[in-house]
Amino acid sequence: MRLERSTWPQVERYFSEHDMVMMLFGSTECHGRHNPMGTDIFEPLKISELVEAKMPDVLMTPIMPFGATNKLVGYPGTLSLGDRLLGEVVRTLTDQLYEYGARRFVFLNGHGGNTKALTEVQIGLSERGCVCALLDWWRMIRDIHPEWAGGHGGAQETSAILYIDESLVDRDAIADDGRIDDLGPEMPTVGFDTVEFEGVKVTVPRHVRSYASNGWMGPDHPERATAEWGERMLGAMADWTCDFLRAFERVPLPEPFPAHGRIG
Repeated sequence: MRLERSTWPQVERYFSEHDMVMMLFGSTECHGRHNPMGTDIFEPLKISELVEAKMPDVLMTPIMPFGATNKLVGYPGTLSLGDRLLGEVVRTLTDQLYEYGARRFVFLNGHGGNTKALTEVQIGLSERGCVCALLDWWRMIRDIHPEWAGGHGGAQETSAILYIDESLVDRDAIADDGRIDDLGPEMPTVGFDTVEFEGVKVTVPRHVRSYASNGWMGPDHPERATAEWGERMLGAMADWTCDFLRAFERVPLPEPFPAHGRIG
């Protein structure tokens, strides 16, 4: 059940019988030279479509197309709200949904940079007697099938986009590894915000374009990507999500957290 396709009486009737809502979150950002800026939008949207086909009675919000992705702003087209503004927007929306009757909040998220703000909002909701879950699909798929693990814009995500719409992938750019600069001769860059020194990984926050000329990073080279991988992967995530939602509906709601114990 899509919120944007529903009338207000239909939504009112829904909340008279249900208290769960699934909110979708994405990002508009660089995913390498070969993937579209909306990669983190298209993936959770596709998962939600597959879920809706099996569970049409679950209320889903429109996807938030902008997230917290400040470190990628150097790549033209990347648009970021930042942690604070994203948190304020999501808090405002969840407050309204709470007033309508939502008590079970499931956030289907397509972008790792959103996690901090989304988690803080969910903690606040839990203090009010709600139960909340954050589904970072690209992380969770590693537990469902470890061989599907991947980095940012690598074979994992490229496979997802090939399945969703192969015309969105610039195949001529897939083979471009780009340049990844090290912090110094003793500190090679081994991941986003990560360098290695004497075998120990160290976090060194930097704007990504200052050291990565392509924009994708990870152990899964995009050349390995296939539409078949994407179909199986997103299908498996959707199946798991359906099972989770059914179980989440049975979870008892907590008592509101005492005011003196609340954070903030």
